[in-house]
Amino acid sequence: MFRSCCYSRLLRHKETLIRTRRNLILGIETSCDDTGAAVIDLSGRLLGESLSTQLSTRFGGVIPTFAMVFHTDKIQGVVEEALKQADVTMEDVSVIAVTNRPGLKGPLIIGTDYAKYLCTKYNKPLIPIHHMAAHALTVRMEQDVKFPFLFLLISGGHCILGIAKDIDNFTLLGEGLDGSPGEMLDKAARNLKKAVNPIKFTVPLHNERNCNFSFSGYKGHLHLVLRRLEKNRELPFDSQSVIPEASDVCAGLQYAVSKHLCERLQRGIEFTEYKELMSVGSTLVVSGGVASNQFIRGSISRVCESLGWKAVFPNPKLCTDNGIMIAWAGYEFWRSERGIIQPQDVFQVPVIPKCPIGNNISQEVTQANLKCKWVSME
Repeated sequence: MFRSCCYSRLLRHKETLIRTRRNLILGIETSCDDTGAAVIDLSGRLLGESLSTQLSTRFGGVIPTFAMVFHTDKIQGVVEEALKQADVTMEDVSVIAVTNRPGLKGPLIIGTDYAKYLCTKYNKPLIPIHHMAAHALTVRMEQDVKFPFLFLLISGGHCILGIAKDIDNFTLLGEGLDGSPGEMLDKAARNLKKAVNPIKFTVPLHNERNCNFSFSGYKGHLHLVLRRLEKNRELPFDSQSVIPEASDVCAGLQYAVSKHLCERLQRGIEFTEYKELMSVGSTLVVSGGVASNQFIRGSISRVCESLGWKAVFPNPKLCTDNGIMIAWAGYEFWRSERGIIQPQDVFQVPVIPKCPIGNNISQEVTQANLKCKWVSME
């Protein structure tokens, strides 16, 4: 009787292991210039990942046609490497999650079509993922962040402030009207050092009572500053020259971008409390590539602390585009049994280059006309 009972438990344990091994999620990301893939299990544990990044910055930015060729060349190898690290095969995968919106159309097509191919070949369901939603949700892989929470997504292509009410329910408070923080910081990143006399840059939209962001003005201001400094030192205008004040320019630009982000964030926090959408002591999630910047992290954390909020950030590795965040978003949907497309219907899933995240109530923020007493970043 004892041996029979132990044998039954052993069989149940073996069956559990088999089910766990086969309940795996493959995530694929190709929305811009990073080809990423990752495998996680249904406990949310990362089993394998792979990421290939294009050296597109030497061309001054991402060239969509070049990016498509790169993704085409890399995607199969990246997926195979993620599966190899996880020590599994496609037969073990339960579902495939892929970014199908928003992003560059060509790169999105490469990733989505490859995911559809795998779904058809191996008879797997598909979960289409909103790229920005994945950024907002990734922190839940590492920390116990409950809904609702405020999120600030800052990257080289986006700047979005909103409320996450559920995995597929978002409200937009403000967004970038032109440019992005990452684009501006990239212009100065190579020469960023500790500065003694940072050059002052004007903070945009300082008197505008909304939560929108603007970065295009920094370009003109930066150009004027550099020309003035070059003229004072009688230096020729040469894009290859590095002026002695480079670190001061970088420090001033970084401070101004941080100040701009913090002002719009503060108004968003005060608006959500005023409208009783959120309460004092709520959580702010900051993600996207620019969230890896430690100065910006520190500034945002100080603002949140002053207002009685908690700022949380994913591991810097998870802030940039990667397959892990797509696999995690897929896990969130798979667990909640939402957004799952059966194998026979995967070719109906569209690629959507421009796709807002949730309901936009930015006009309500403007109409509230809140006057803020800015929190010091010092």
